Amino acid sequence: MYTKLSSEGPVRRAWAASGTLRAYGAAVLAVCAVAIGLPPATANATAGKDYRLSGPYSRENLAIYLIHREGRKGGSTPIILGEAMRKGLVKVVETGNVRRLMVRNMGDREVFIQAGDIVKGGKQDRVLLTSMVIPPNSEFLPIGAFCVEAGRWAGRGREKVGEFSTSAYRMPSRAGKIAIMKSIRRERAPETRQSARLGYELHGLRILEGARRRSRGPYLQGEVWHSVALMQDALGRAVRAQVADRRSRTSLQLSLENKRLASALAGYEKDLSGLLEKHPDAVGYVFAVNGEINSGDEFGSAGLFRKVWSRQLKAAATEAIAGKSAPKRRRPTLAEVAAFIDSARAAKPASRALPGDMSLVTRKAEGSFYMEVRRGNDHWVHRNFVAR
Repeated sequence: MYTKLSSEGPVRRAWAASGTLRAYGAAVLAVCAVAIGLPPATANATAGKDYRLSGPYSRENLAIYLIHREGRKGGSTPIILGEAMRKGLVKVVETGNVRRLMVRNMGDREVFIQAGDIVKGGKQDRVLLTSMVIPPNSEFLPIGAFCVEAGRWAGRGREKVGEFSTSAYRMPSRAGKIAIMKSIRRERAPETRQSARLGYELHGLRILEGARRRSRGPYLQGEVWHSVALMQDALGRAVRAQVADRRSRTSLQLSLENKRLASALAGYEKDLSGLLEKHPDAVGYVFAVNGEINSGDEFGSAGLFRKVWSRQLKAAATEAIAGKSAPKRRRPTLAEVAAFIDSARAAKPASRALPGDMSLVTRKAEGSFYMEVRRGNDHWVHRNFVAR
């Protein structure tokens, strides 16, 4: 018994994406593994010259594909933002501008900030827009942000109004991640009457219901608000409980702290949190929900990936929980995931400088956005892929 391989299937796409015999062989292996019923996690593929993929490693409607890379195990590993804030080594403060915060590293080790990190507190919870490595004993450096809590522009409870207290969660919405990508690429929707009414001078104070109902907001902050509202609604239906917190019903941060959601996440964490112990050379991942590639991240070292993995997994699993009621398709093959990565990396780059002697490279492919942050010595620290 054998399975005929279509000339228009994943094998041909992998061949076109990489142009190598190794990718072709990997695609055949992946397809055959599915055809004869091998456990998905046993399939491995080498794609391109500098990385390989393994997976999928799955729980219910979530599939994780690990990115493996040689020579990325050692080196000094920065502290991640949440850890640094817990230890009092980093301050993230308000500036009076909703779209900009300031961050200072008071410690003697580098601190890694990842695009999509949520900071809690201040005048409203924010999501940070760019990845950065903050040098030790730094001055205050600017970083872009979006609001993920419409309607509040004052202190909440006993939280400090001018400073943020924690960073424990990440943006768990592909629509929100796309808005972040558009922002760092400086793509904006045309100005309209409605976007003027929802201008940046107002969005810290209130949110218009029309912006929440639209499938795409009139500008990027509107898209983020809309993605938060949709995520809260989907999570509430999935866990059969209200996740919008009475202290601030538009706060994504408070919704992610919901106890019913934490209970639903426990199974994903139990099954998938130990992946990196079994794969010490893994430096990143791509994930799919309901058979559709969502996004992924790759890091400059396996050590840094291990530090952020629990946050990455929690965000991916949150998207999976929110999408449980959506139609499901077959899981992507390794060749299809490789084609997604390679297509994003091959698109035309645009570069600009970041604070702290770093640079940002963005790319926009037909089906994806790509971001890469590099040090002044041109060594990359973080890569992000988002399907669009």
